[in-house]
Amino acid sequence: RVREAVVSTQSTGKRFSIDDENLSFYDNPYYFANVHMKTGKLHNHWIDSLSAAFIGVQILHGDLEAAILHHAFFYGLWLKYDALPERYNWYHKKCEYALYPLRPEFAEATYLLYRATRHPFYLFVGEKIYDSIQMFNKAKCGYATLNSVLSKKQEDRMESFFLSETCKYLYLLFDQDNPLNKRSDFIFTTEGHLMRINRFVREKMTFFDKFDEPNTFKNISHLFSCEAFPRHRQMIPPFSDEFWSNLISFIDLKV
Repeated sequence: RVREAVVSTQSTGKRFSIDDENLSFYDNPYYFANVHMKTGKLHNHWIDSLSAAFIGVQILHGDLEAAILHHAFFYGLWLKYDALPERYNWYHKKCEYALYPLRPEFAEATYLLYRATRHPFYLFVGEKIYDSIQMFNKAKCGYATLNSVLSKKQEDRMESFFLSETCKYLYLLFDQDNPLNKRSDFIFTTEGHLMRINRFVREKMTFFDKFDEPNTFKNISHLFSCEAFPRHRQMIPPFSDEFWSNLISFIDLKV
């Protein structure tokens, strides 16, 4: 399974487990390293900002608590730099490529985690993303790429995916009454486009066989609105204090 490829700072043999009654999390930083495709051996010591997109895959797979831990790693990096560098070397605890072109993957993961958990923590994270962009990326005629997350020097360009994806996910995160947030008959592509879900794009058909018109969703969003976390768990912090303390130390975050 994918989660078995998780790298931690200690070889304790301790395994991540899901606890239905409380958040009993793996205490060490949770992230995915780059490995050689043929040997499975560690290939380098960096992760890139694009890999935050895998959090969305974990959420769609239903591996929510693993997604929470994975998201926390990128959140820690965001607190460290007020942005995500293109590459971060987790071994040397520093940027390997400091460019920040306003990529959407972290905002997307934050939006999806909030929709999946309804945990208010992710609204706070979204606000932090927004505030950082307003402070460091806002330019006279738009929002600029940062040449370096260290110097915060701006480049004279703004990528199109900032408007089509980054802004879209942040907007939807805070707009609770948006029609898109009240429907369950679509999924976002990796480029932020809407794709209708019907029986032809699903592997399992049993759910749709209950309806007379299996290719169409009509007023059935309530069937998908089950709470991912029981109400008594929604106000519990999304990760343990020990996990967060270890993560802060691992990425050398000054707090």
